[in-house]
Amino acid sequence: MESIKLFFQQKFMPALIKLGELKYLIALRDGMVVTVPFTIFGSIFMIIGNMPFQGWYDFIAPISPYIQVPVNVTFGLLGFIVCLSLAYQMSKINKIDIITGVAITSICYIIAMLNKEFKIDPSAYGSGGIFTAIVVAIITSELMHFIIKRNIVIKMPDGVPPAVATSFAALIPGSAALALFWALRVLLGLDINQLITSLFSPLVGGLSTCPGMLFMTFLTLLLWVFGIHGNNVVSGIASPIYLTFLTANIAAVSQGVTPPYITAEGFLLFGMNIGGTGAILGIAISMLTAKSERYKAVSKVGIIPSIFGISEPIMFGFPIVLNPTLAIPFIAVPLVLQGITYYLMKFNIIGRVIAQVPWTTPPVISGFLITGGDWRAALWQLIELIIAILVYLPFFKVLDRSALTEEKDLEEVK
Repeated sequence: MESIKLFFQQKFMPALIKLGELKYLIALRDGMVVTVPFTIFGSIFMIIGNMPFQGWYDFIAPISPYIQVPVNVTFGLLGFIVCLSLAYQMSKINKIDIITGVAITSICYIIAMLNKEFKIDPSAYGSGGIFTAIVVAIITSELMHFIIKRNIVIKMPDGVPPAVATSFAALIPGSAALALFWALRVLLGLDINQLITSLFSPLVGGLSTCPGMLFMTFLTLLLWVFGIHGNNVVSGIASPIYLTFLTANIAAVSQGVTPPYITAEGFLLFGMNIGGTGAILGIAISMLTAKSERYKAVSKVGIIPSIFGISEPIMFGFPIVLNPTLAIPFIAVPLVLQGITYYLMKFNIIGRVIAQVPWTTPPVISGFLITGGDWRAALWQLIELIIAILVYLPFFKVLDRSALTEEKDLEEVK
């Protein structure tokens, strides 16, 4: 057991920390955050237009096409939004003029996404273009950075306005990036989007399955146990894929067919993120029974934030981190709940995720909204919370009794 612990601490964890510190994952993680306002805005209209009540459908029928417009625009351009956002992050990291970097990357992306007639196809810029947006943004920025770093730029004399000097400085690196994607797409006829999508398909296929989803969930939780922000490490890889699934689900609902994906963005609100990573709201509510002053104090600080998905006060104040007693429920509860949820959605017992809500939305409400108004999903979240409390409670009681004993011993010493 000790050797396994040493392996995780000395080999496995440092490798994952280095992975999480890669500039590409940092740019990807920060870049994907920019999509949230757009997806939430589109999701609001998706929820309004797809409440599962016949009376509601009849009521909004005359304006249904208008309600669908924000959905089509936000999710239909999600790939392009990712491109812009990632271009900004990569330009900032590589110290490239941001406006220039974003503009050139955008045109490179448009070239890469041209159809067979080499024309712009607006329908290509949704979820199907997200992975291409990521690759194009990284390659464009790195190529420009490579050329600029070697000083292969046109320098203007002193006294030339900065805007003009910046434009000329970007001429060679920008032209190189544009020429690269033009040659690949037009001269060689390479379908860049199809190629990149096929390269990502094994990862996409893995995360669409129950074992793949559970593995990523387990990895996130395990990192937290050892004091590493697991969400930051894993989200850079998983978030673009889960967001692609959500976009595909929304497109399916808009066409009147069953959403194809279960593990779409928001799926982890069913178990994993109830009150924050690790179904923390379960331990937060358990602490309301605390007899020790220590855990009474933590409860007062942590209960309200946890209701809104903010787990840090309990994660570090309890603490959950490096706490062997709570490691088992912290990992087991989300895995079990997410596994059950997967099959509940697979067999259509509860609805699948077709919308996105702010991550601070409390449980039950979030389940109702992200499934398009499915009361069964909201009820299941409530049941999940009860299960989390029942599992966490005996573990908490052990820690609370120990803390109470320590406090009594200190009082006797005084």
